[in-house]
Amino acid sequence: MFKKIFLFPFILGFALLGCNTASDDTENVNQNEENEEVENVEENNQNEPNTPDENGSEPEASPITLETGSTETIVREIEGMDSDVEVVNYQIQPYNISYQLDALFDTHEVTDNKITYLTELEDYFITLEVVEHTTVEDAVANLQAEFEQNEFEIQSDLENTPAEENDLNGKMQYFAYPLIKGFIVYELGEHVLAITYQYHEEGADGMGPLLVSLRQSIQVE
Repeated sequence: MFKKIFLFPFILGFALLGCNTASDDTENVNQNEENEEVENVEENNQNEPNTPDENGSEPEASPITLETGSTETIVREIEGMDSDVEVVNYQIQPYNISYQLDALFDTHEVTDNKITYLTELEDYFITLEVVEHTTVEDAVANLQAEFEQNEFEIQSDLENTPAEENDLNGKMQYFAYPLIKGFIVYELGEHVLAITYQYHEEGADGMGPLLVSLRQSIQVE
């Protein structure tokens, strides 16, 4: 009788332990299934392209990255004479936009979708910006409104960019004095590449050919 009573707590304990173990196993299985569902949802979300949200607004643009390539020397005609000019190759990702710019603009800043190139010369700069989900016409209108806030002695006519330069459709215009400012806008599918620049009048002999070389070097893969 004593042996039967003594063994009963152990038998009951093993029975309860088995129940607890089975319960834990069930909870672990349920937790693993929930984790798998979450991982599948996250993976599907990562594979889906950026689409407008429920309100119809476009998703936020991914910040661009600037890749700096090799430096080379090209020949450029300046004031009727051929001159050797050192240029740097750049590429804007994820848009696969390649171009060359004079090594003179040796300082650059990247902010969101805009790249600003500076030199040691005060008031000289060139910017390249990818404006998503817009048209050349809208981009031009915005830039004209921005430039016309200043008082310029000269405002050129809005022109088409030469198609033979880079096979891109675009518009360009400049405003002059006391500083010379302007813009070049190219169509990139549903986006645009907007280039703006500024320099002093005394730098026109060099900056004019530089901007032509920049336009000619632009390639979109």
